Amino acid sequence: MFPYMRLFMKFPFDLSANKIKIIDVGARAVPEGFHYEALVDSNACVVTAVEPDAKANKWLTNRAIDKIHNVAIGDGGVHEMHVCQLASCSSMLAPNKACLEFYSGMEFFYRVEKVNAIKTYGFDVVFSDAHFDYLDIDVQGYELEVLKSGGKNIKNLLGVHIEVSFVEKYVGQPLFRDVDVFLAERDFTFHCFTGYGTRSPRGVKVGGSSVNGINQWLWADAFYFHRFDDDEFWGVSNRLVKLACIFHCVYKSYDFAVHALKCFDKLGGSAYCHEYVRYLQEKGVDVEEGEDSEWIMEGMIKKLSLI
Repeated sequence: MFPYMRLFMKFPFDLSANKIKIIDVGARAVPEGFHYEALVDSNACVVTAVEPDAKANKWLTNRAIDKIHNVAIGDGGVHEMHVCQLASCSSMLAPNKACLEFYSGMEFFYRVEKVNAIKTYGFDVVFSDAHFDYLDIDVQGYELEVLKSGGKNIKNLLGVHIEVSFVEKYVGQPLFRDVDVFLAERDFTFHCFTGYGTRSPRGVKVGGSSVNGINQWLWADAFYFHRFDDDEFWGVSNRLVKLACIFHCVYKSYDFAVHALKCFDKLGGSAYCHEYVRYLQEKGVDVEEGEDSEWIMEGMIKKLSLI
């Protein structure tokens, strides 16, 4: 019998004795809820929230958050918190007016109502003896400073879900390329973008709305996981099983959940992957185990050669 049974609908992993430990930095209220909601609903995780705005505590408590830390994570110095008209746009960095005014439906939300001095604390200082599996971080352009302050914690993470920006919405904000290099240098592999935000140039509406765009991405959420070929890292406890749960429940990346379980079976001599694949097929998910079919790829080469 598969020993991790309750997390997936009929055929889930039961991690009740060793839940996925989530650290959510910048966990303020958002109408759509957490992107990892399925893990919360399945009682498969323990969530620690970091949110300097104590006004969000009631909402976070109602969302089954286990621990709330009303602190600001950063380089340990005192910085200015720019409180914006839309609270979720507030940042340690000043809004970049020139950039925001170029796009439709942006500058209004980022208007600064007040500036507060706030003390920051290093990630590894606040959580000196913690051991998290999954980091969710959205701190409006200040993400890289948070990551830099958490070297010890970051090296233990299975995955990182992070908001990245393609334009400088805040003055001096690191962009996606900067975050990508930082995480790659620490053994993380980019997996996918999830939600993203688009805008049109100011003065142009799409679908009658100034907050719509067509192809210009301004920001997105990105997911990274620790590289698979690090056997020493993945040989610890049930890390691969937890990653499979994350792939399945949060991102619906069933193919990578299969691979995570194949790696787990290889390390431990189990056969969970076969059962998981059978479960997926029962649910109508067309994923199976199998090696590359070279004759199919040879046929593709022939077709492409005729073009």
